[in-house]
This record gives sequence, C-alpha cells and structure tokens, in this order.
Amino acid sequence: MDKKTLLICGGTGLLGPYIREAFEGDWKIIIASRHSTDHACDFTDAAAVCSLIEQVKPDVVFHLIALTNVDECEENPDHAHSLNALTVRNVVQTLNPATHLVYISTDQVYPDTPGPHQEDHEAPVNVYGATKLDGEKEALSHRDSLVLRVNLFGPARTENRMSLSDFFIKSFEKQTPVTMFDDVFFSPLHMGTLAQIARKCVDHRLCGVYNLGSRAGLSKADFALKLAQHLNLDASTAQIGQSSAVTGRAHRTKDLRMDVSRIEKALGIKLPTLQEEIEKL
Repeated sequence: MDKKTLLICGGTGLLGPYIREAFEGDWKIIIASRHSTDHACDFTDAAAVCSLIEQVKPDVVFHLIALTNVDECEENPDHAHSLNALTVRNVVQTLNPATHLVYISTDQVYPDTPGPHQEDHEAPVNVYGATKLDGEKEALSHRDSLVLRVNLFGPARTENRMSLSDFFIKSFEKQTPVTMFDDVFFSPLHMGTLAQIARKCVDHRLCGVYNLGSRAGLSKADFALKLAQHLNLDASTAQIGQSSAVTGRAHRTKDLRMDVSRIEKALGIKLPTLQEEIEKL
C-alpha cells in the first residue's frame, strides 16, 4: 500500500522537525519553505504554492508558516498579515477538498483577561494575534480543516532558532542576567508532546478549533525556576520582574492559559501538566 503524503509548509522552524518525527516511517513527508532543501517555495506567491501542491498532491497539510515576533508584527502589520494569513489563503485555494489541513495558531488570539481561555473567547490585543486569527479564518474556509492554538517549548532542532526553554537554559548556563516575569501566565507543551498529539488529531481526522496546551499552567517566572531546578542549573543571576514595567513593546495578553477540556474530550486523552512537561527535558 502506498504511503500517504504529508506536506509541512514552513517545516524548517521550531516545530517542523518534531512534526516530521511524529509522522516518520509510515508517511511520505515533504518539507516546503522559502529556504527548504526539500522543496523551496515562497508561500506568499500564489502561483508558486499552486505549482507545489499540484506537484505534491498531499493527503495532509500542516501549515506552520508564521511571523511570530510580536513586536515585529506590530511594526510591520502588512508583512505580518502576508505571512500569517495570506500564505494560508494561497494554500487553501489550491487544496483538494479531501485534503486535511492543520493550521498551527497561537494563544495570542485571546484577550487580556484572566484565563484559562475557552476556544470561543477570541479577542486579540496585538497585530500578531489578530493576523493569526485571520489565518484561522482562512484555514477554516477549507471544509476539512483543524486549527490548533498552541504555545510550545523544548530543544530547538533548527539552526539559529531558540525556544523559550532554550533561552532560559542558555542564560542560566552562562550566568547571564535575565528577568523572569511573574505576571505572565501560560500553559505550553513540549514540542515532542505537541507533535504526537497533532498526529493523533490527524489519525482521528479532527476538524474545528481546539486549544492544545498543558493542563495546569504557570507564570513564566515559575516555569523558568522549575526548569532550573529540574536541570540542576544555577538561576541566581535571574531576577523576578513584571512585564508591565517593560516599555516600548506591543501590548500582550498577560494570562495565556488555555482551557484544554475540549480536545481532551475529542481525543479521549488527559493532557499533561506543565510540571510533567518540564520533566521531559
């Protein structure tokens, strides 16, 4: 029996290598991005995207392309919209209706109000969140589509990329002073866990919008300190601070924790706590 084909759009970022690993063996995997050695493609170019998809004929598409720097999005909203929404439109308009599309979104679509946030409470406070929400709408215009709102950490497998956990670990190892915010809360997953659950979503042919994160979130300060404790790193050069004291940045939601009960029910699983995810490092 021929293997099904998985196309990973933007597969050379942080999450791409983990998605690839989750599907390796029983899928034919195609990695496409502007700088991919597999299939180079500018996803802002509709004709190029059309040519790629007609050539690959994917059964499943993961859309990972994004401009994720919140401040850069605020400074360049047109560029943010181009990468976070237009690229999705270019993919959708060429897809076979039977192709399963998985769009990786963000917890930044939620308002600056106390969490955990449910899927229908979107109200982004910055350009990044707004353009990712636009991307969700483009994805959902495809009949067979899944939107996963995520936050992630874990060892980067891509050169010149760094996750939040990588940043804290490097700072502690080099004894570099770093400020840890105790007024920002989130509920990320280790990228390995995220990719395995994304694979389960594909196996179940899940469609719709779902939060995908850890069950019990933490402040970013507690996350960093528990990370240091687990890895026996010296965090004495770090200091506790508040994000509200930092000026010159785009507005950000302080409580990014997500309610994950919907995806737990859909897949019949119990998601791990953030403490359990930290212990996977």
